[in-house]
Amino acid sequence: MNGAANPQPDAADRDMAGDFRRAMSLLAGGVTVVTSGHGEHRRGLTATAVCSLSMDPPMILACVNCTGAAHEAIEREGVFAVNILSQADQSISDLFAGRGGERGADKFRDDRWTELATRSPVLTDALVAVDCEVAFAIRLRTHTIFIGRVRDVAVGNDRRPLLHYDRQYCSVSMG
Repeated sequence: MNGAANPQPDAADRDMAGDFRRAMSLLAGGVTVVTSGHGEHRRGLTATAVCSLSMDPPMILACVNCTGAAHEAIEREGVFAVNILSQADQSISDLFAGRGGERGADKFRDDRWTELATRSPVLTDALVAVDCEVAFAIRLRTHTIFIGRVRDVAVGNDRRPLLHYDRQYCSVSMG
C-alpha cells in the first residue's frame, strides 16, 4: 500500500469528452462564419476550427460537423468562404451558431452579404473574407476537414477580431 488516500482516477474512469471540451474552451480562437451555396441554398455556421494551411499555394482548412446543412452545401458546391469576424460581429456569430432560431438561407436575411470568385456568401463588412475552392475533404468521424485553395481575399477595415475563449466572446486590446 502506498498510503495515498485519494488516488487519481484512471483516464478510462474520467469523462474524457467533458475534460477535452473544457480544455479546448481554454484555447482562444478567432470566430469565423463558414458559408457556401447560392440563393435559397445558402448555408453557414459559426466556427473556430479554422486555420491557414500553406502560403504556396494559399490554402486554408475548416473543420465542419458532418450533420450540419453547411456541410452538405460545401460538399454539393465544392466551394466555401471563411468570414473572419470582428468584435462588432457578435450578433452574426450568434445567428450562425443557431441562437435565435433562424435556419438555412434565413440567416442571410439582411443585405450585408455579397460574393467573390466562387460565389460563396461573403459578409461585406467582415474583418477578412477568404473565398475557397475545395481541394481536399477528409472525413474523420463526426467532422470533415475541408481544405480550400484560396481563390480570392477581401480585407475589411481596421477593427479588432472577435475571439472565443472560455465559452464567451472577447477581443484583444492593442498597444
